[in-house]
Amino acid sequence: MTASSTVVRLRVVLAVFGLIFVALAVDLMRAQWLDPTLAPEWGNGVAPRVISSDAPRGVITDRNGVVLARNVPDYRLVLVPGFLPPEAEPRRAMLLDLQARTGVGVEVLVGASDTALARVDPYRAVVLEEHLAADRAIALRAALAGLPAARVEASAVRRYEASGALAHILGYVAPIPADRVADFQAAGYSPEGRVGIAGVESVYESRLRGEAGRRLILANPMGREVGLISDDPALAGATLELSIDLPLQRATEAALRRGISAGLSIVRYAPGRPQPVPAGAAVVMDVNSGEVLALVSLPAYDANLFDGHTDAQAFERVLKDPGHALIDRSYMETRSPGSIFKPLVALAALEEGVATADTRITSNGYISVANEYNPSIRYVFKDWAAHGSMDMTRALARSSDVYFYLLTGGYREGGREVFRGMGADTLARWARLAGFGRPTGIDLPGEVDGLVPDSLWKERTIGEPWVLGDTYTYGIGQGYFAATPLQMTVLAAALANGGDLLAPRVVRGFREGGRFTPAVRQVTARLPATAAHFETVRRGMLAAAAPDGTAFTGVPAGGWQIAGKTGTAEFGQPYYDGEFDTHGWYMSYGPFERPEIAVVVYLEYGVGSTHAGPVAKEIFEAYLATRGGNARVAQPAAAR
Repeated sequence: MTASSTVVRLRVVLAVFGLIFVALAVDLMRAQWLDPTLAPEWGNGVAPRVISSDAPRGVITDRNGVVLARNVPDYRLVLVPGFLPPEAEPRRAMLLDLQARTGVGVEVLVGASDTALARVDPYRAVVLEEHLAADRAIALRAALAGLPAARVEASAVRRYEASGALAHILGYVAPIPADRVADFQAAGYSPEGRVGIAGVESVYESRLRGEAGRRLILANPMGREVGLISDDPALAGATLELSIDLPLQRATEAALRRGISAGLSIVRYAPGRPQPVPAGAAVVMDVNSGEVLALVSLPAYDANLFDGHTDAQAFERVLKDPGHALIDRSYMETRSPGSIFKPLVALAALEEGVATADTRITSNGYISVANEYNPSIRYVFKDWAAHGSMDMTRALARSSDVYFYLLTGGYREGGREVFRGMGADTLARWARLAGFGRPTGIDLPGEVDGLVPDSLWKERTIGEPWVLGDTYTYGIGQGYFAATPLQMTVLAAALANGGDLLAPRVVRGFREGGRFTPAVRQVTARLPATAAHFETVRRGMLAAAAPDGTAFTGVPAGGWQIAGKTGTAEFGQPYYDGEFDTHGWYMSYGPFERPEIAVVVYLEYGVGSTHAGPVAKEIFEAYLATRGGNARVAQPAAAR
């Protein structure tokens, strides 16, 4: 830096300070000499005082402008100890008068007027009663007219108009956590302030909170305002517009509830086994922008629980809910995705040269594999049916396990390699390329990574070597591999749009000062596959949604072609006959030729085609109805 530039910077700093001092001097002169109403008081204990005013918190709407979170008035009764007479007898007389006017016991009033905080700052209001009913607030205001020691103050509380399954997205506001008061005070918050704790209320706190107002007044020794020096009014927070479409969100929630109920119908109850939890998730995302149109996780909770009115028992019920209602299963919890992982396995096999679209493999309903150390011991890996000879399109359409066992782990017979698979570590690399094992980047708090296992991971974590059986189960989306419904939605969108892995967004933009600022489309990575290989996988998913495919139950009425894939993943402890409970999955996008949305459904209990597919069908039909299509919102398809 040159000497001349240093001199210039110093002059600028001095000029700024000079302007500040001039402004203060002008205010002081106006207060003492120019305003005749203030001059007589200035020498009689009048002193400047700053009064803060909270900014109205920005509202939250859906993409169509429907208000989902607003501010409503809340009233509280407060005592200002500094306005009480200092002498004992007059002080007690005023407290008795306040008791008669408010109904608050004199013992409570005495305690509130003599706190440690009141001794330090006697003009800071002490709360006597919170959340007053409007009629009581009006009556108290009339009763306390002309008595400055107590007053009714109005503030705002957050009201969530459409809660339920939206609560995970919206979040809620609550008092500043005790361990973070210092941080928020440093950022300009009052210790009694409220902040966003979950959902978009938390992520976009800085945009929603607005800017607090400041009034610089002159106050007499009793704290009463006798003059105004300056007024900097509060600025309301920005209006936050979600990408969520409220009618579609509600239709998705209703469809998911029916799917969860249908899936539970196949649960086999047995002594000593935990009670099944009715739970699931569904995601609808724009495959070209990443905007999330519906995001549902059940069970859910009521965001209005946190408005300060709720009793302890209601909180206790939510906290002890066996379904963990505060957890959003769409992005906070991972599960084995089962066969909806197969489209990525197919894409990886094509790219690695392990198979082509014409590669044929025969499934007789199982494969038998010899133990490499003792060939007399054989392991059987089942398919869900004997599919016969299949190419890749047919294998995706029928979701053949044997086909994908071989693509991943290969097959040897009599010491001879019959088919060479890509191997677990190669598949793990492709899983990471597709965005698994890391957050999608959704603008909501608490997203989990998921798990992409490989041979080194198993040795380090479990202390055992990776075996062929691990590779086979990996190839059908089970075993150690775990993902969220949102991660599977991002994969579906990438298959639809040609490889862009989009960061999902639940916020479409902000409205502030009459101007709308849209959120920016964000591509986090690109799935590096050729157009021809993407097309092979897409054709397989189209075939899966055909009448003889496993995903036909998710096809909407109205003539839309979709690409689909079902998944049914075993979990938990086996029953006495070796069978397991299963998660039901459905992954899809549509329309096939010009994709618009991806839909993923997850059911804690169920079968992909039988229970999750009909949920997706309802969601597609609701989307067609909301976008002005010809399809009607149908009743759920019969379970198959």
